[in-house]
Amino acid sequence: MSDQAQLAWAVPKDDDLDLRDFALRLLEQAKENLQQYGTLVPVAFLITPGELQCYSLTFGDQQGKAAAYGELVKAAQAAEAVALITCNDAFWKDNADPQYVEGYYPGKLAVEGAKECIMLTVSGPLMETWCLEVPYRRSENEIQFGSHRESSGEQIGFLEGWNTGKAKTKQ
Repeated sequence: MSDQAQLAWAVPKDDDLDLRDFALRLLEQAKENLQQYGTLVPVAFLITPGELQCYSLTFGDQQGKAAAYGELVKAAQAAEAVALITCNDAFWKDNADPQYVEGYYPGKLAVEGAKECIMLTVSGPLMETWCLEVPYRRSENEIQFGSHRESSGEQIGFLEGWNTGKAKTKQ
């Protein structure tokens, strides 16, 4: 494992862990942290058959992000993870049409000055990917959150190699 994706801690997994509930609580904590500190530290959770593992992710640009998440995918595969939950800052395009998506390249949204968002994903080999994006705007002394956008079944670009399957919400 590189310095870009480091195991921070691991605990035994509860048999009744509800991925959606866990992810929604993580999103609320991310919003609180962003409001309090002004930044969001990228984090990921691997859910294996027996453990909940928390990974800290470090990157400064698109290449670093690809490398960090590539390491995370390798760790998920090696651990035979049943799910992967990611939470990080991203840029957000409201209602991207097919022509925009075709011309997309990593970093395009940042170059265009797109809105920032918290992006949370839940994915795994036996589940359909679920994604929540919460756009936000910064003002002098607070962060204002917009309405979230929820999607499912989409391939997440920064999780290349992490195959996802059919819907299943409880692991």
